[in-house]
Amino acid sequence: MKDRRSWLAFELELFRYDPVEWLVLTGDRLLVSLLQVVVLIGALAAVSLSGLVPLAEETPILFLLFALIAANFTLIAIVTSLGQFILSQRLESPGEIRDRLRETIAYREDVGETVGDAVLPVKPDAFFRVLFESADSDLATLEELMSEGRTRRTREELADLVAGLQSHTDHVVGLLEHPVSEMKHALFVSLNTNYENHAHRTWYLQREYADEFTDQITDQLGRLAATLEHIVVANRLFEATFIEAEVSELARYLLYVGLPVQVAAMITMLLYTAPGGTPLVSPSVVAVLVPAVLVAGFTPFLILSSYIVRLTVVARRTADDFPFSSQLRQAVALRDAFTDEE
Repeated sequence: MKDRRSWLAFELELFRYDPVEWLVLTGDRLLVSLLQVVVLIGALAAVSLSGLVPLAEETPILFLLFALIAANFTLIAIVTSLGQFILSQRLESPGEIRDRLRETIAYREDVGETVGDAVLPVKPDAFFRVLFESADSDLATLEELMSEGRTRRTREELADLVAGLQSHTDHVVGLLEHPVSEMKHALFVSLNTNYENHAHRTWYLQREYADEFTDQITDQLGRLAATLEHIVVANRLFEATFIEAEVSELARYLLYVGLPVQVAAMITMLLYTAPGGTPLVSPSVVAVLVPAVLVAGFTPFLILSSYIVRLTVVARRTADDFPFSSQLRQAVALRDAFTDEE
């Protein structure tokens, strides 16, 4: 019970921080779907009680029930097939598994060498936290060494780089330290940050203006650039895992919700097979049963919409391929500004 309260409090905190972002990305998909169901119930109750939709004629009701049944069968079949397709992509030969394992071990060794820790966590959220703590430590060191820049311009650019990243890394580390937060929450936050741009600026400052920095600052910039590169790789890796998990979860929930809804809709339709087309139950029961079945019939589509919106947002915000990011124009503009000043 305590964990559930903590989870609800965390979701409320995310909602208060950015309601729109909570709806499309950070919020729990079942909570978002439940909110949509509540809105649908309110809208249907309003038009029904106002007399605009009396739900008295059985023919339109039967047509609507039939359409919902057919649509839900199609929806469940498509999403389940998609889940099976994604699962089939995870089936690899022993050789492919060995190659992937070697690549993962090599990546972890590179990260360990960069952050100075040979033993790294295996849990994704803990691994991500190590990366951001390392970046946060690098930024803190650069902030301390900032006064050692030999020109005012390079000190200002270094201060801008540190200020633009440090608040973000602090936020991600704090988020991962929350007891009920998950890896996906840190991933969502990182989607709003262009690490490619920060990495490019770091490389540029390190290589083009090495003469204007001390060796210690140059080395620290190189370490920060390597850490940002590892964060980009981890982002892409965990993003792919997240998408696979989301689609599988969506297929599971559609089966859990869709099958009972289909049964309820078919039973409601069968009530109208009584002689004369009048249901055997009383009109007061029909007045409650039909709207309830209609809301339930739309629920799988609401669940689908909540998941698809989040998946499309994730895909859109990671559409660029590192290091060829369309947002690198900002870093190129920075380089041109430096060139003009010279």
